[in-house]
Amino acid sequence: MKKYIITIVTLFLIIIISVGGFFVFGNAKTNESNNVETLKSKATSEIEYLSSNIISIMNDINNISYSNYKLVNEEIDEGQSESDSNSNSNSGSEGEQSNSVGQENTIKSSSMIATNILSGDSTETNWDNLNNKVQEMYSSWTTIMMDLSSLNVNKDNLLQFNDKLDEITQNLLAKDKSKSLISLGDLYNLITLYIQDFSNDSEKINIFKVRSNILYSYAYTQSEDWAKVGEYISKAKQDYSNILNSQVNNINKIDVINKAYILINELEKDTTNKNVKVFLVNYTNLMQELQSL
Repeated sequence: MKKYIITIVTLFLIIIISVGGFFVFGNAKTNESNNVETLKSKATSEIEYLSSNIISIMNDINNISYSNYKLVNEEIDEGQSESDSNSNSNSGSEGEQSNSVGQENTIKSSSMIATNILSGDSTETNWDNLNNKVQEMYSSWTTIMMDLSSLNVNKDNLLQFNDKLDEITQNLLAKDKSKSLISLGDLYNLITLYIQDFSNDSEKINIFKVRSNILYSYAYTQSEDWAKVGEYISKAKQDYSNILNSQVNNINKIDVINKAYILINELEKDTTNKNVKVFLVNYTNLMQELQSL
């Protein structure tokens, strides 16, 4: 009888341990899955940050803005204007004193002016500002690379990022617009490969593919290599067809989806017309629509 009781107790303990182990294992698996999803969400935000920065740099090279107006700051020498009005009545030391006062009395003024790609933009490229934006990516890349590496993103592609940043920096320092745009297009293509490696969001992946090809086409307008421009527009159309097929019943986004499709076709026409300024107008409008997808 005693032996029977011991056997029952032993079996009961084994069952408890087995059930407990099952729940512990299940919780561990759940926690691991949650951690991976959290890391994927973080990595997606990091890729979006890089995307925004790269596009901003590429647009700034040619002073392209999504806004119809831009803020212009200038300094007005108030005292100088006063000294000019009094210059005919003053002479000698009095005249010199009036001029020096004028140089000290300056005020800052800001105004909004319309931006118009078709009429051209005489504003010079702010190369220092572009280099600062690249520097920001240098600073953030180590952390981003560690996160992407944890998600098993292709190591060879990850190692190319820093090399490409070096290349971009050299091209910006040389003030070479054409090479800068193409190397920035290469960088955007890299982050597109990264998100393909870890994301399950097929729509987001297709949007990145479309953007990458549109940015390449924009880059090659700088050298007016219309064969390359047309090649990347064709790739963008092909990738965009996947978005059309998956979002055909999405009423909330149907207007944006249709506008973007029309603009891609307009860009295709522009490769035949070979007018850079018209291309840039449609490019700017298209990139705005792609931001809404």
